[in-house]
Amino acid sequence: MNRLQHRPVRLPLVAAIAAVCALLVVSFAAAQAPPQPPSRFVGTVAVNGAPAAAGTVVEARVGGTTCGTGTVFIEAGQARYVVDVAAAASTAGCGVDGSQVSFVVGGTVANQTGNWANFQLNTVNLTVGGAAPAATATATRPASTPAPPATGDGGVSVSSAAPSLITLGLIAAALGLGGAGLAVRSRKQ
Repeated sequence: MNRLQHRPVRLPLVAAIAAVCALLVVSFAAAQAPPQPPSRFVGTVAVNGAPAAAGTVVEARVGGTTCGTGTVFIEAGQARYVVDVAAAASTAGCGVDGSQVSFVVGGTVANQTGNWANFQLNTVNLTVGGAAPAATATATRPASTPAPPATGDGGVSVSSAAPSLITLGLIAAALGLGGAGLAVRSRKQ
């Protein structure tokens, strides 16, 4: 008789433990969502009407915050740059859709600005000083897109861990519910 009194306590306990484990694992997996990607800016760079020197630093700012840097490289006889401007979700004070991005070329503020939008490639041809060719800012992909700059993120990706955590949570829930089912079955016998 004493055995039957303890079995009803096991069923709710096992079910509660399984539910809590499943919720914790799913919550942890949801917290591991990938970060918001940066907004990429590309274009040509001219200083006083001449192509900028290779290696000149191009800095992108949102407000007073530096949110990305790159260097000038020469491609097909043109001085070009690529800068990935971080999202506010990954770097405080950086870009959100529509934020104005200003550029500093070799320590001097460029004449052009762009708008942060990480769903498109942003082309902004930069000029510093006078006697520069007419600048354009468009949101189209150029015929030849330069290679991305090294960002130093190490290629770390947490999204590959999420499916295994969800799977573990589902297994824990199934085991808990299976145990609860066995407890009910043995109680009926």
